Amino acid sequence: MISRLLVLGLLLTGVPAVQALDVLPDSYRAAAAAGAIGTVKGRVYEERRRPEGPDQPLPGAAVTLLPRSAEFLRKLEEVKRTARSSASDYRAAASAILALRAAYEKNLWESGAVDLVMATVVEADGHFLLENLPAGDWLLIVTRSVATDKRPPAPASKQQRGVYAPGTHLTGYQRLTIWLREVSVSGGRSESLELPERSAWFSGVVEERAPDAGR
Repeated sequence: MISRLLVLGLLLTGVPAVQALDVLPDSYRAAAAAGAIGTVKGRVYEERRRPEGPDQPLPGAAVTLLPRSAEFLRKLEEVKRTARSSASDYRAAASAILALRAAYEKNLWESGAVDLVMATVVEADGHFLLENLPAGDWLLIVTRSVATDKRPPAPASKQQRGVYAPGTHLTGYQRLTIWLREVSVSGGRSESLELPERSAWFSGVVEERAPDAGR
C-alpha cells in the first residue's frame, strides 16, 4: 500500500510540469479564422467473436480531443512504461493517467485555450463525431470504464498493517480501457479512425477502497 502511495505521489508531483507551453493556441485559431477546419470521426467496438457475427459497439465511452503536446505525451508514456514494473505500479497507473489528462485540460483552460478542449461520447452504434476542428495536430483520448461487482474485504497481513498509512480494503473497482491516437486535421477533410478493443493503448483498473473498521 505504501509503495502504491509513493508511486502515485511521484507521478502526480510531475503533473504541474505538464504545461500547455509547448502548444501554440494561436496556430489553431488562425486555421479556424482562415476556414481551415476538418472533422474527426471514429468507431469504438469489440471485434466479432465469430466470422459471421457482428462487431459489438462500445457506447458511452468518453472521447476527448486535445492539442498535441509533446510533454503531455511523454508523461503518459512514462506512466505506461512504469506500469510494467510491479503490481502496485500497475494498480496506480490508470488513476495517474486520468490525473495527467485532467491536469493538462486544466492548464489549457487556465491559459485561455478552453476552446481547444473538445469532448463527446460514443453513441449507441459505436460511432463518434467531432466537427469544426481547426487544422493542426491533435491528440485523441478515448476512455471506457466498466464497474465490477464489489468484493468483500480481504484480511490484511501484518506487513500491510503499517503505522504510516491507515488500513483500507477493496470495495470494488473500475476496469479502464484507454485508446490514444495522434491525429492531424486538415482543412476540408474528415479523418476516420477504427478503435477496436484489442488495439487499446492501455488497460488498467481504478480501485475503490474504504477505510478498515476500527481494530
